Amino acid sequence: MKYLALVLLALTPCMLMAAEPDTAREPQAKQPFAPGGYIRLHLSPGGYTITNTDANAIQVTYLTLNPDQFKKVKVKIQTSASSAEVSVSDTPHNNFQATIEIPSRSNLHVRLLAGEVVIEGIEGDKDVEVSAGRIEIKVPHPEEYGRRDASVHAGSIEASAFNVSKGGLFRSFTQKGAGKYRLHAHVATGEIDLPGPI
Repeated sequence: MKYLALVLLALTPCMLMAAEPDTAREPQAKQPFAPGGYIRLHLSPGGYTITNTDANAIQVTYLTLNPDQFKKVKVKIQTSASSAEVSVSDTPHNNFQATIEIPSRSNLHVRLLAGEVVIEGIEGDKDVEVSAGRIEIKVPHPEEYGRRDASVHAGSIEASAFNVSKGGLFRSFTQKGAGKYRLHAHVATGEIDLPGPI
């Protein structure tokens, strides 16, 4: 689809891995946080991987193209007993990549203006929306989900985990399963990928 190719081409600089500065080998922000909590992420444009950690903590590590960009990025983590607010702001307009590590059993609420979000190794509810770009949520156990829905205004949905493949304008699907978790994914312009078990 031409419109999807153009959108993804425009977003490519945000989704590329940048050269790694020497200071990027350790987390730039870290806070203790217990498993089973609710985590809200407010993310400025870029490419993000949200993955699990054995530590009872939330930690953010990011990469930029040069030290000047690196210093301008702001990361804030605020936690309570059962919830956390994570914000990443003032990201450079291109070549920004971040990894956000959280306890493997966590409920997620993610909002991103433009770029890519990849979620892997996380058990729990997932509510993810991107205005322009791509969402990938790896679903090794589709049976864990009850209500699951995904939608795009313009783009494609490839959800092999739930036997769905759609592309075009205003595409969506809604299913009800037996699991206890909820999955919601929405992209205004771009693509959603929900791969199932290999």
